[in-house]
Amino acid sequence: MTKTTEDRAPYLVWPKGKASWQIRDKRRYISTGATRKPDADAALFEYMKRRDEDAKKAAAGSMASTTLRNILDIWADKRKRENPGTWERKWQYIYKTIYGKSGKMLLHAIDQKWAYWYEQERYEDGVEESTVRQELSTVLSAWRLARNSNPPLTDLPVPELDLPPSSDPREHFISRADAGRLIAAANKDYLRLFIRLCLATGGRHTAILQLTWSRVDLESGTIDLRNRSDRETVVERNERGRRKRAVRQKPRAQVRVEGLILEELREAQDRAASPFVIEHSGKGLGSVHRGFKAAVIRASLDPDTVTPHVLRHSAITWLMQDGEEIYKVAGFAGHSSARMIEKVYGHHHPDFQTSIAKRLAQR
Repeated sequence: MTKTTEDRAPYLVWPKGKASWQIRDKRRYISTGATRKPDADAALFEYMKRRDEDAKKAAAGSMASTTLRNILDIWADKRKRENPGTWERKWQYIYKTIYGKSGKMLLHAIDQKWAYWYEQERYEDGVEESTVRQELSTVLSAWRLARNSNPPLTDLPVPELDLPPSSDPREHFISRADAGRLIAAANKDYLRLFIRLCLATGGRHTAILQLTWSRVDLESGTIDLRNRSDRETVVERNERGRRKRAVRQKPRAQVRVEGLILEELREAQDRAASPFVIEHSGKGLGSVHRGFKAAVIRASLDPDTVTPHVLRHSAITWLMQDGEEIYKVAGFAGHSSARMIEKVYGHHHPDFQTSIAKRLAQR
């Protein structure tokens, strides 16, 4: 690609009618006063050195005026590209909250004193410590992105803020007896199958609703909850043009099932009128919340805590209570690492306090 005059670095020319070498910088001509080429080269070197120093000073002045909003915009653009669904559901509200409280503040004023002020402001709004922690963590995340952007928005080091404590992982789960009552309370075939599948596979309720018969192998007893076709794609522009990238999807697994659930799946397949395993009136379902909540109430369970997602928590918790190996549970849940399973569910495992019990017994 041919460079234009606007793209070129400064260079030497001797235009017709001039008495000395000239520096051509875009559309400007700067006289060197030199008639010898070596002297003109030296003048060009000094000119470029001064120009670079002036650019650095201008950049430093621009960085000094960088506000919290400026770095939040970098963070927001990244979130929108990588996970637009979560942006709409969650991150945009965090962005608006921080911007509304402190968006116009200069970065050099963001320190621990500000963090204490922000924390108290949010407590007066009625939010929990975990919410404040997430918002302050967002500021730090945006700051790191701004330092690594091209060009950098700031050269200030990321501050070390004293964050509020994180909340304990949510652990709502139901017992096997509760699950039996819930299944009995489900007055629709599709709802009963939905509950059984969630408990048998540990799958997220959205994965179960999106499950099609093409990913169910009744002969081998395997169900593939991974569905690459439903991943939303984002079109990005870069220096080479356009490219498509799939939006990140939460972990899903390929699992084996056996026993009663296989018989129920065979019966459901015989009467299927759509490609979806969970269907009603010949169509797939986008949600089962209304019917599920009614079944929860009929089963005398708490509808505020027993949601469809609790079925996944319950299946994983039961495996941990049964002493199943953690890495196998992680694979069943679709995670490549056992760290999250150990963090959230580890205390349900019978080996969790074995060493403590042994010490107490010895004493």
